[in-house]
Amino acid sequence: MADRIMGSQQTTGGKLVQVHDLRIHFRTGKGLETVKAVDGVDFDVRAGETFGVIGESGSGKSTLGRALVCLTKPTGGQLLHSGVDPYSLSSKALKNARREFQIIFQDPSAALDPRMTILRSVRQPLDILGDIDAAERNRLAFEAIDRVGLPAEYAKRYPHELSGGQKQRVNIARALTLRPRLMVCDEVVAALDVSIQADILNLFSDLQREFGLTYVFITHDLGVVSHVSDRIAVMYLGRFMEMGPADQVSARPLHPYTQALLSSEPVPLPLEMRSDRRIILEGEIPSPISPPSGCRFRTRCRYAIDECARTVPAWREIEPQRFIACHLAEKLAASPPD
Repeated sequence: MADRIMGSQQTTGGKLVQVHDLRIHFRTGKGLETVKAVDGVDFDVRAGETFGVIGESGSGKSTLGRALVCLTKPTGGQLLHSGVDPYSLSSKALKNARREFQIIFQDPSAALDPRMTILRSVRQPLDILGDIDAAERNRLAFEAIDRVGLPAEYAKRYPHELSGGQKQRVNIARALTLRPRLMVCDEVVAALDVSIQADILNLFSDLQREFGLTYVFITHDLGVVSHVSDRIAVMYLGRFMEMGPADQVSARPLHPYTQALLSSEPVPLPLEMRSDRRIILEGEIPSPISPPSGCRFRTRCRYAIDECARTVPAWREIEPQRFIACHLAEKLAASPPD
């Protein structure tokens, strides 16, 4: 695993991204039902930090990530890039502004066109913008390929000639050509061998220090998100359950959902030597078409009370930089989990 990597020494406090009550809803095939993929989240991403988003599959993490880079238009709420609503811009201005907000996807193979050489793939964003000549586009593409640790001769190869880790380096190089300020990393090491994951994470760390990058790091891997992030947001069924500094959330989770997630992290010790026990969540995440009333986690929560079904818990700061949406937040914060 990489050293404690991204952001800790880079955080400036400036708000690069501001999100308020963001909602992303999708109509089903016949338009009779609505999937509430993201349903009212509030957070900021500070310049230079790594903001981690974690949750089970189906929680809305990837949809949120796509919205942050304007690949998915919000249904409601507010999204600001450096204080500007990107959807208030003209199409030409938005095209130029989007170069500062890039995304790297989970599957490195699917993200590359098998008919393009590596050079063409890396150069493609510059070709689309078309604001510099061909020679300069080639130079920048070769520079990015070198910066992610690939030999120059790989530029002539095709994706099928590269390993998974090498393909992901190509995707990183492609985003890097635009010199973005923010990179959304959507499960970027999930499809890679464990032996390769640390190398890719270290590369992200190096790039952050060199270029002052800001990351939104989306993952289901508790070890990774705790290790790489400055702050962590825990997402469940379209909403944030908890948010706070990574070390505090990892050491003392306050929300029952966060407690359950962290208890499931593998521990390299015999069962009899472990100091805590795993919290088993019964059932699957409910449907985002018809989420539970009140607290969305209540149907799987071991602490649920009648109030949890009646009202939606407020998203509030109960300790400095610790936000939680739970009716029992103060009680749980005052005592360790069972």
